[in-house]
Amino acid sequence: MNERAKKSGTHPNRDRRRRPNRRQRTRRAINIAAASLCLVIVLDGGALLAISLLPKPARVTPQVEVAAPLQDMYRPTPQSAEDARPSDTPEVTGNPEASDTPEASDAPEAATVAPTATLETAPEAQEKPMSGLEKSVYLQTASAGFAYSDPLQNNLIAGTKSYADDRSDGIFMTDEAEIHMGASTEYTQLEGVTTFRGSNYRDGGAYGEIPENPTSMSVVWKKGIRGLDEWTGVGWTGQCSLVRWPADLRAQMNINDEKRNVDGLVEVLYATLDGHIYFLDMADGEPTRDPINVKAPIKGSLAVDPRGVPLLYCGQGIYDVNGKRLECGTRIWSLIDQKLLYFINGSDPVALRGWFAFDCSPLVDGASDTMITCGENGVLYKVALNTRQYTGSVSIDPTVTRYVYKQVRDGKLGTENSLAIYNNYAYFATNIGIIQCVDLNTMELVWCFDAKDDIDASIVIEPEEDGVVGLYATNELDKRGHDGTCQMFKLNALTGELLWVRDSDPIHQNDDNGGGSFATPAVGKHDLEDLVFFHVCRTKETRGMVYALNKDTGETVWSRSLKYYGWSSPTCLYTPAGKGYVLVGSSNGVLHLLDGLTGNEVANVELRGNIEGTPAVFDDMIVVGTRSNAIYGVKIS
Repeated sequence: MNERAKKSGTHPNRDRRRRPNRRQRTRRAINIAAASLCLVIVLDGGALLAISLLPKPARVTPQVEVAAPLQDMYRPTPQSAEDARPSDTPEVTGNPEASDTPEASDAPEAATVAPTATLETAPEAQEKPMSGLEKSVYLQTASAGFAYSDPLQNNLIAGTKSYADDRSDGIFMTDEAEIHMGASTEYTQLEGVTTFRGSNYRDGGAYGEIPENPTSMSVVWKKGIRGLDEWTGVGWTGQCSLVRWPADLRAQMNINDEKRNVDGLVEVLYATLDGHIYFLDMADGEPTRDPINVKAPIKGSLAVDPRGVPLLYCGQGIYDVNGKRLECGTRIWSLIDQKLLYFINGSDPVALRGWFAFDCSPLVDGASDTMITCGENGVLYKVALNTRQYTGSVSIDPTVTRYVYKQVRDGKLGTENSLAIYNNYAYFATNIGIIQCVDLNTMELVWCFDAKDDIDASIVIEPEEDGVVGLYATNELDKRGHDGTCQMFKLNALTGELLWVRDSDPIHQNDDNGGGSFATPAVGKHDLEDLVFFHVCRTKETRGMVYALNKDTGETVWSRSLKYYGWSSPTCLYTPAGKGYVLVGSSNGVLHLLDGLTGNEVANVELRGNIEGTPAVFDDMIVVGTRSNAIYGVKIS
């Protein structure tokens, strides 16, 4: 077997302790000297009692329960700066794609907010019962099950490597906790939609229920926004978060006085192409606080910490603005005062691609206090947040582990979709269509699969009663030319086995806006539990199609032409009785509500501008933006 086919991802220093640097050795010596200042008392029987003459330093107890407590130990990391260079390992070789480095800014690499009030003790976390399936279904182990999904045999990934932060700012380090995420229904402790498509499985996007037998949709409010450079309004994937904050937390935030005390306030948090993050009241579209100005267009979807910790996460996808190159990456802000706490720079020394965009909507594993995201620079990031929350403030002190890979086939590295997570496995696809399953606890590649073309749509996960973990994905017609079909897939997320694949209607495209599917699939529940929905654009005859496929076989149950193409991801909505509907937007500005079982249209509403973004829904209210510089609040009735 050649060198390229060797098992990838092994960290050379995983089982070693990092030798302390000079600063740490000095601190250790000081600690030892300090510890030696004590009285030794001889007790009856000859026992010795040592009493320190120095006061014991106070240790802060976090209000946020963190699974990995502070310990007097070192985290395994590369032994030197030389270990952090991709060229040092034969498993990852080749020159990064050339690109200019964005200019530096004053964004902090790490920052904390000092506590401003008395520390409070958080209530003990209560484990919520997992609904539907046995708990064991959510915690299975993955491994490559077929030659075409085995990295040792399929000749897709040439090699991988992980890099851990070399922290040298003190003796006490956070020992990294393992990640084991559960069902999507357990992802958030907040009421609302906190990340793109709602959870670690990317299987939602709606919270609550819509009225029985809906017949109409109407615009309740419209919020005008702007453009930046050539970018206007809300773009792909463009989903907002909708959150009903607990009253005690809402009182601590810098929400406007007239909104802070609104009982049951649901806040809209929307990142847009005019370079701002807007904060609005879902009821009337009025501002709840001043926007955050990122100064560069954002076309992905932001995320809110699902634990109820006041943290906001957002990637930036565009960094050339009005002829000027700006810094680009993923940022973390405090939602107490909107201060920037941390910045992941897409111009990363370990990245093998010089493209710095982040369209991925981050996920947070609350139990391990970890944020996970990925970028178009070809890096998967696992960020141990080390969160500390006090009354009136929140702080983080991140350490970062990076996973990088090199593809065998020519083509662009990097991920434009939002990764999904099952248990401890992250799933994402690259710009040439390689789906990867990476173990987040070892940062090693488990399996990979060739989907034959670029995948921008996010992967969707759904565990099933028989133990199969379904993985739904769809590709574009991009690398293969202008004419042909795109594909809709179902894989087994545990093994990489191809369970079925279906072709779309014929596609034709004649410009840079590609054909195929840019929309994330929607898996049905309740009376739609047998169906999965795909939105495909630039079909020859109808321009835009919605397909309802049988989950077990991939056979078409129904399909419907929307006449105009669309990139907006379909979202499933349900009544209290469990009747399911599919909400989807088109480029002509029409938002469609379809009967999920038949595909018949039951309602629509005309908005102004291309609906590239994905709607988010809270009970009977829809929030979605368009490219024509507006965000809309739409009511279902």
